Amino acid sequence: MLRLFTILLFAIALLPIKAQNPIKVTNTFYTTRLINAQTVETVPAKALDFRITHRFNDVAGERGGIKNFFGLDNVTDIRLAFEYGITNNLTIGVGRSKGAYGPRNLLDGMVKYRFLQQTDDNHIPISATLFANAVLSTMKKETLNQESETAFKKFAHRFSYDVQLLIARKFGDHFSLQLMPNLLYRNFVRFGDENLLLSLGVGSRIAFNKKFALIIDYYQYFSAYRRQVNQDAGQDDVKFYPPLGIGLEIKTAGHVFHLNFSNSPGILENQFIPYTTRNWLDGEFRLGFNISRLIRF
Repeated sequence: MLRLFTILLFAIALLPIKAQNPIKVTNTFYTTRLINAQTVETVPAKALDFRITHRFNDVAGERGGIKNFFGLDNVTDIRLAFEYGITNNLTIGVGRSKGAYGPRNLLDGMVKYRFLQQTDDNHIPISATLFANAVLSTMKKETLNQESETAFKKFAHRFSYDVQLLIARKFGDHFSLQLMPNLLYRNFVRFGDENLLLSLGVGSRIAFNKKFALIIDYYQYFSAYRRQVNQDAGQDDVKFYPPLGIGLEIKTAGHVFHLNFSNSPGILENQFIPYTTRNWLDGEFRLGFNISRLIRF
């Protein structure tokens, strides 16, 4: 009997034991951006992400059509950026973009910190990341219209800042969803506009397989100024619209490529949230692409 008991204990000891530590969920998104929006993802430790972001002009409408080759003859914005992973959860970066409206010729610095990461046992059901940037406009100041946001009466007026809380969950291998409450502060704005602009974004990734996915992002701002401008605008006056982007993600070895359409001419949060004046229903959306090249050291 003792021998049998010993054999049973030994057999139980050899049985596979389930790990007590939950496994972190990875690749909620395959890169740090959707179309316009940030994602909860950060650059891996000691890796460099070289990013190229490009936006053409309107496909249709007044600025598009065959005369401008459906917007491909013109560029509304382009950004080159380098982002580096200090740790797996902390990323810093710098970028330069043309800018599409308002302050242009933009230098930006950014930081992202992921403080929650979803686990497979749902002990931590979401991933959460803080994002912040500071943007400096180096364009020549406006001299004719002193009420313009580009009059730059002080050097501090050239700066704007954006802070976001990114909250996401991966539902299986094919669907991820993210919410993005956002605070944008511009040091100087035109008369009547808000220095502090609140908005709420939503983004999603729907994977078809390991290489292809549908991506989408949308921001709804909360602005009495923009609501009033839209109410008072005539047929040919400028109106403001929430930025909406839809695209195709293509993952290859070392690259993540996004081919997309968006009604936002600008790339940075400091541009596309306050200054989207193009309407999808009027054909005022443009072709764009995002390229991410990850270099590991």
